[in-house]
Amino acid sequence: MSRRRRLQSCLFKTPVAGEDLQFGQFKRFSLRELQLATKGFSPENILEIGAFGNVYKGCLADGSLVAVKRPKEEHPWGGELQLFQTELLMSRLADHQNLLRVHGFCITPTERLLIYPYMATVASLLGATTRQYSQPLLGWPTRKQIAMGAARGLRYLHEQCDFKIVHSDVNSSNILLDENFEAVVGNLGLAKLMDHKDTLITTPICGTARYLATEFISKGELSEKTDVFCYGVMLLELVTGQSHLALELVACQEPVMLLDWVSVTRDVHYL
Repeated sequence: MSRRRRLQSCLFKTPVAGEDLQFGQFKRFSLRELQLATKGFSPENILEIGAFGNVYKGCLADGSLVAVKRPKEEHPWGGELQLFQTELLMSRLADHQNLLRVHGFCITPTERLLIYPYMATVASLLGATTRQYSQPLLGWPTRKQIAMGAARGLRYLHEQCDFKIVHSDVNSSNILLDENFEAVVGNLGLAKLMDHKDTLITTPICGTARYLATEFISKGELSEKTDVFCYGVMLLELVTGQSHLALELVACQEPVMLLDWVSVTRDVHYL
């Protein structure tokens, strides 16, 4: 059995009733704490609705703001327990200033929740403007800072960990920003472990479809290059201020997809 498989087998042991997960460095929250923090998982507190589940904004008893990820019972990319444990595992293996760290977790017979520091996402700030001058909230120096921070996080995953880690779902919703607009890469639930000697693995298609590289969609071949392609789409969003859907272009009868819009713009020599 390979070193990667032995590690996964050990850490992905399914817990039985009353048994703690083997992740002692993460704080364990009670379900009651998180229910109070999110006002009973109120729809008003939803930050994001995703394939994995909903993310809720919460305020803990000490006043600190958190994001609480509540997985769905069923979703297209594997068991809820596996995704839950993968995020904990990756947070344990990968420690870098440009990676989002899990703050804690909650596990009950019916719930498996992950708790993170509350941060804005790049997606939520695309096209945002300042109130006073109606100028883009993200100036060019800030956009460069965000791009460099996300790149450093991905480089760490790909080259500097004991294992090569492929994120598999790089997009503007998974790049988060602290109060100084320093970028951190988050949402590692779909990440894959590889040996550094491996160039690619074949895996079921996962991730956000509109960001995925053609070879991954057609052949299921996953490597760090897949992450780089997704990062490139995110970089286009960051530079243009458009989302990957570019919905505001519909009224102008322009291509809706950002990549299509860039291709057409290049072909008519606007780039």
